[in-house]
Amino acid sequence: MAEITLNEMEISAIGEVANISLGNAATALGILLHDDIDISIPKVEVKQKGDIIKNQQYNSVITRVNYIKGIQGYSILFLKEEDVKIMTDLMMGSDGYGMFYQQDLSELHLSAVSEAMNQMMGSAATAMGIMLDRLVDISTPETVHKNAGEYVKYEFPNDDRFVQITFDVKLGKLIVTEMIQMYPYVLAKAIADLFLLKKEAEKDM
Repeated sequence: MAEITLNEMEISAIGEVANISLGNAATALGILLHDDIDISIPKVEVKQKGDIIKNQQYNSVITRVNYIKGIQGYSILFLKEEDVKIMTDLMMGSDGYGMFYQQDLSELHLSAVSEAMNQMMGSAATAMGIMLDRLVDISTPETVHKNAGEYVKYEFPNDDRFVQITFDVKLGKLIVTEMIQMYPYVLAKAIADLFLLKKEAEKDM
């Protein structure tokens, strides 16, 4: 049976990959939103599925991308409703608090954020590929507005553990928030192993 946690070296490896790939993602998002974006150093934790379901009983905008080349699995990104409305308003050329912010969350908001996540996660995958020494490609993102815990409960019946990456995001003067990205445990372990193998190979060169 697989061990239920990651060692310090593996957590550090995932944190390093996440830091670079999410940094690239933030740059792409900043260009799309016409503003500067800063992200904190990511916090990496192993989470049991039951704990996620219990602790994330709130509605969230959830974007899933599947990795279709280089690695196998998927990534989930959780965004707050308020942040999505600000992002959509900015993408539509307003100041973040205009008409699209004032509207209830709709298909338009989900479509806009899905496009933003396509740019963001595409840049993250490219950066990850460089760090893992292989081409990493993603599917078109799927974005839904659902209860976060219920989403995890029903969408992933075969995964009981996840690696959660939490990072603070500052978008200009408008958004100071927390975003959560999750990988299934098996994929996170594979990313850590690939990164550590590459670093070891570089030492021997």
